[in-house]
Amino acid sequence: MIRVTRFIVDKRRAVLALAGLLFVLGVYGVFNARINYDMLSYLPDDLNSVQGFEILNDDFALGNTAQVMVVGASDRDVRRVIERVETIEGIEQVGWIDDFGDLAVPREFWDGDLVDRYFSEGATFFQVSFTASANDPLTRSAVEELREVLAEEEHHIAGTQQLELEDVINADRNRFAVAALVLVSVALFLTVPSVIVPVLFVATIGIAVVYNLGLSFYLGHEMSYLTGVIVLALQFAVTMDYALFLYHRYEQERRRADNETAMAAAMAATFRSIMAAALTTTAGFLALATMRLGFGADMGFTLARGVIITVIAVLTVLPALLLAFDPLVRRYAHRVRLPDFHRLGGWVARHAGVLTLVFVLAFIPAIWGYSQLELSYDLDGALPDDLPAMVASRKLADEFDRAQSFFVVAADTGRVADLDLLTREVAGVDGVTQVISFTEVVPSLIPGEFLPEEAREGFFKSGHTYVGADVVFGFEDERTERVIEDLREVAQEYPGPSYVTGQSVLFSDLEETSKGDVGRVNLVSIVAVAVIIAVAFRSLVLPVLLLASIELAILFNQGISAFATGDIIFIATLAIGAIQLGATVDYAVILTTRYEEELGLVRDREAAMREALGGAAPSILVSAATMFAATIGLVFLSSVSIISDLTLLIARGAIISFFSVVILLPPLLVVAQPVLERASIGWPRLPRK
Repeated sequence: MIRVTRFIVDKRRAVLALAGLLFVLGVYGVFNARINYDMLSYLPDDLNSVQGFEILNDDFALGNTAQVMVVGASDRDVRRVIERVETIEGIEQVGWIDDFGDLAVPREFWDGDLVDRYFSEGATFFQVSFTASANDPLTRSAVEELREVLAEEEHHIAGTQQLELEDVINADRNRFAVAALVLVSVALFLTVPSVIVPVLFVATIGIAVVYNLGLSFYLGHEMSYLTGVIVLALQFAVTMDYALFLYHRYEQERRRADNETAMAAAMAATFRSIMAAALTTTAGFLALATMRLGFGADMGFTLARGVIITVIAVLTVLPALLLAFDPLVRRYAHRVRLPDFHRLGGWVARHAGVLTLVFVLAFIPAIWGYSQLELSYDLDGALPDDLPAMVASRKLADEFDRAQSFFVVAADTGRVADLDLLTREVAGVDGVTQVISFTEVVPSLIPGEFLPEEAREGFFKSGHTYVGADVVFGFEDERTERVIEDLREVAQEYPGPSYVTGQSVLFSDLEETSKGDVGRVNLVSIVAVAVIIAVAFRSLVLPVLLLASIELAILFNQGISAFATGDIIFIATLAIGAIQLGATVDYAVILTTRYEEELGLVRDREAAMREALGGAAPSILVSAATMFAATIGLVFLSSVSIISDLTLLIARGAIISFFSVVILLPPLLVVAQPVLERASIGWPRLPRK
């Protein structure tokens, strides 16, 4: 190992040159990586609603649509606008009332529900279908041209939330990065005895972040927008320990050797501890990949990959930077005053019995608080209220008496009577205000031969047809779930394959799928980390003690949200269990490792804990402060509650885990000494009194 590290030190200029070249490639990858802003696209493909949505999109071009309301325009003006819209590249079709007949026919001869669907007092509605997905650049350009065409009319466009969310994230991304870098630098400046070293830390991990995000482009990986934002902050938060390990050991080795020899020795000495810390963190992140929701694998693999890349950067790039800037490091050194935790270590050891009881009892309010947490599954509701698309959605709901639309997609049996019965049963569902289907439209047209051929093609394609239903209830309305159940019961009676879909149905399936994911992710992350700890310490008891201290912190963290805000977006609580465990279990590992060492030296629990906490707690404090600093800025800067909720949990979780490990874990280790001696291999044994 010494030969390997010495080689890296000797070739440090080549290392920096290679790092610079890869950085350029990484930056190119970052700016060209594909970002997915549609969280519903991560639903499993085998769901009935997803399959129905794909049919709706592929056969009828109704999957990616925008709803347009034009105010104060005549039918002739609207027709003229639509003719221009139909020429826009990227727009598949425009659906308006004249698809079902001649506008010359007086409205009183049209079906009343059909008229109400497209007209209200002073406003006209039409729907635009796009040829590509919402993430495709072609759709963006089509929406921009659509806005230009409508510029002369008073209008509102709904259904473009993803594009507007992309604009918000892109506008905020630089602010997020600057906030994370500045706050992390400040935290390090206050805890590291040099002005230059924090800059080198941030540069090293910043390079690793660019490598990680840029690699998604070269791997052809489409990354969710949430992953892209979280990785930026979280990779700094959870891997700064590795840089601190190396730096502190380097400073120790410098006291007895020249800089190059000291660095090689420091790299060799910290390799195992860095790898052990990285392994537990990686295991926690990879547990996210066990979600049925696809974004879990996206986030888990990206975060785990970031940890591995950072380990490599810390063991190659950081040593080269520290050696290159060593004169400046010495010139701009300053004193750092961190709290002395020796007295706290002695106190918790002397009161271990009482504090252990407090620890056990603390699970009662923690579990109760967690049980009170209400989860929100409304992804649109997590977006800023002032987005133009959100404003337009509310106006459309008020003007046309519909809050959302559902679709029953069905196989074409060849019998119109089957479709007519399905249409009537859908119309009879409580909450449905209007329905649209072939049989609903045809009887209203007089004479029947006026029906254009494209109208029939709009309802029958590739062996499928559909019934659209407008519902007055909003997504958060409790009655919406009943509407979904009723529509599914109706669809089951249809004499052919059928699918119930629509945004609320997809949200409902998202909720059901995520409920299973929470337990699975938490179980896998706990088991994986427990196995690593058991092997590392050769103990059956330590995994229980260490994980219990972190799990208590996780429960308290989420329980606080129940009292602070009442509810939280489900994605945040879905991910925090694995993230907080993977990111902060290192705190418990550091303390336990130091306690084991001191126990073997002094053979006294109180003295060992005094020295262990005094030596390990400052490092844990720096790590927790870095994690807090890297994420707290996003809480206040982001207007998207998915981002702010998750980063708040991460930032607060770092602080809670710190106190749990520093105050509640030490008495557990002290009290469990007799059990540890019997259930561990190599754990120090104390003399019997």
